[in-house]
Amino acid sequence: MTPKPLLARIVVAASAVAAPLWAQTPLFTDGGAFGGSKVFSEGMNPLGNPARTSQAPQGWYFSFLDGDQRAQDNKSILGDTASADPVAASAALDRLNGAPWALRTRAYGIQNIKDSASLCLTREQSNGMLAHPDLDPTHLGTAGLAGNTSTLDGRRTTVDRLSLAGGGPVQQGLNLGAQLRIERWAMGRQVAQFGSPGPGFGDPESAQMTFTATSPHTLGYGLDFGLDAELAPGVRVGATLDQLNSRTLWDVHLKPQVRAGLQLDFGQSTKLSLEADLNAVEKMPFPVKQKAAGASLRFALSPSAVLLVGAEQRRIADVATTRGGVTLQLRLASMLIALGFQAGQDRPMKGATLMVN
Repeated sequence: MTPKPLLARIVVAASAVAAPLWAQTPLFTDGGAFGGSKVFSEGMNPLGNPARTSQAPQGWYFSFLDGDQRAQDNKSILGDTASADPVAASAALDRLNGAPWALRTRAYGIQNIKDSASLCLTREQSNGMLAHPDLDPTHLGTAGLAGNTSTLDGRRTTVDRLSLAGGGPVQQGLNLGAQLRIERWAMGRQVAQFGSPGPGFGDPESAQMTFTATSPHTLGYGLDFGLDAELAPGVRVGATLDQLNSRTLWDVHLKPQVRAGLQLDFGQSTKLSLEADLNAVEKMPFPVKQKAAGASLRFALSPSAVLLVGAEQRRIADVATTRGGVTLQLRLASMLIALGFQAGQDRPMKGATLMVN
């Protein structure tokens, strides 16, 4: 068996048994959604491992990403809830319980990396939706559907984030890093009731995924830490600690989360990364505990081309969805261009990064 098919099988197997994942935004096409890693990041993502900042080429970075991440068949099930047949609509609500969430994200970023330090400004806009189906048997079917109390909890969030990170070698084989995030958040909420007039249930696009109103802004900060260490030639371990300072945003309680990972080298050009969160915490925009894991491969195709391929699994409201992602980086003497894509439903997530030095 050749090495590359063997590595591909390892990634598939690891993703199948991985813990549930609700990944951070893959800013600068650096993250699990685009086939990368958080613990062993490329050093470009301000939501990655700050110990890896020195891994990124120095220069000015510009980034854009846009797309959806949904539970399997969420969009089509929402449409089926509008069926004129009470039995079919009731069946759709039951299926919605197994596919209740959706998230649409658009983000922009500009960053300067120099001498193992990063200064980054990003803006993220997202619309999230979480269904709460009423599955009481007396509220379903021909006789009870009129009294069904199912809801769609739609949330709009925007965050402007200024990040200052620094990290790199502190001794042979050991990298340490820390990051301070200053964040300005706003959130709006729009709840749709099953059977009520207006958009919501039965709308495949769903008004919860498109509205833009938000409440007054709130200002806060976050502290993150990271490390990676080489245990032996070609064997590395790493960890990140996010949100060291606990805080509450509306009804979401943000608490510290630890993620650990293992990276193995296969020859000079291939790296396999496996990682998982060690504890579950709530994350914006919903007050639901989430946990993460992923597997990825990094191929150095040539001195100037790098391919990242990976799989991830996401869970929210106890429902997991598996996705695969890929990113191609072209690293030139004074420029880096990266294009990332994650397979998915509706509007697949895509991103681009440009670095000039």
